[in-house]
Amino acid sequence: MRPIIVDLGCGSKKIDGAIGLDRRVESGVDLVCDFEHELPLKTSSVDIVNMSHIMEHIRDLIPFMEEVYRVCRPGAEVRVVVPYYASRGAFRDPTHVRFITEDTFQYFEPPTDYGVKTNFRIEKIAYDMRKPFRHFPKYFQKRFRRYLWNVVDNMSVTLRAVKG
Repeated sequence: MRPIIVDLGCGSKKIDGAIGLDRRVESGVDLVCDFEHELPLKTSSVDIVNMSHIMEHIRDLIPFMEEVYRVCRPGAEVRVVVPYYASRGAFRDPTHVRFITEDTFQYFEPPTDYGVKTNFRIEKIAYDMRKPFRHFPKYFQKRFRRYLWNVVDNMSVTLRAVKG
């Protein structure tokens, strides 16, 4: 059986084999909806959720992530790409309403603060390091991204839905 893949905010660049959801009508979009309020998908119906460059546009992130969790099957993978909070890209787009760090995702792991109704496990965090920083050892890369501006363009995070 083929996995059910949903590409939230896909625009015209939907990933192959996915159901594309977006707010606007564009080629590649299969379903137009306002996913900040509700995802028009059945509970526990999705195997993979792809979200590339949309979390920074979501005004109320906690209910949005609760909706993503709701539609995930047990063990579903959630792939997130966001501009790194200390990058130029995070600040230059006037439609961005928030900045995302590694620590943002901890709020969706148990124990969740603020009564968040999700149980995601952070499986992987990767950084799109700018030149020349990507050539340094990991120890130095961590310090560079923590203390310097514009070292990382984007951050990729893989979450796993823990249910049942």
